[in-house]
Amino acid sequence: MKPIIGITFSSSDITGTSKNYIRAIEEHGGIPLPLYPGISDFKLDKIDGLLLTGGGDIHPDYFGQEWHPSLKYVSEDRDELELPLCQEAIEADLPVFGICRGIQIMSVAMGGSLYQDVPSQIEEPLIHPAISYGDDAQHEIEIDPNSRLSKLVEKNTDEVNSAHHQAVDEIGEGFVVTAKSADGVIEAMENPSKQFVLGVQYHPERMIETDEFLEHRRKLFEAFINACSD
Repeated sequence: MKPIIGITFSSSDITGTSKNYIRAIEEHGGIPLPLYPGISDFKLDKIDGLLLTGGGDIHPDYFGQEWHPSLKYVSEDRDELELPLCQEAIEADLPVFGICRGIQIMSVAMGGSLYQDVPSQIEEPLIHPAISYGDDAQHEIEIDPNSRLSKLVEKNTDEVNSAHHQAVDEIGEGFVVTAKSADGVIEAMENPSKQFVLGVQYHPERMIETDEFLEHRRKLFEAFINACSD
């Protein structure tokens, strides 16, 4: 039986690049269940795994900081959906996979904090934001050889895409950092005490341009779906 994967979105109107998450889940054997602010009659026991997707910024009240002038597309309704949902899923040991905003939600939900603006808060940063709409930046990441991520992709360094201007600063409770870029930005973290709780700062759902990207994408989504099927 195919696992049901809850996928978080900003609204019920799923368009553009948001559809890439649904395609990735379906392609690798899962049944997507969109979750969005205002959804009714939803309980965690309706899903076998949770995918936290990319999107706008998280309100800094949730990690005790003042509003940074670079913030944009903040949706408090989405924050109110995802933060408790993530916390509940992790506590229940439900498989959780966080992508871009998703890794940030995972950290904040468990008491961590964020860099609100990588270009101004990281010393000599790489190009992390997208180059243009639909055109991601790319850079290398260093992966902890003892991590789940390293075992999945079978590499200790790899090239990934990049389209973000915020990043995890202090990691949340239970997490360990498992990948960084050359400028020190956290590119992946995981909770080794759980069956599958992994967050990445890049966008594997749209890593399709090269064979290497496709292989990395496949390994992550297959591992997530397999964990949700157990």
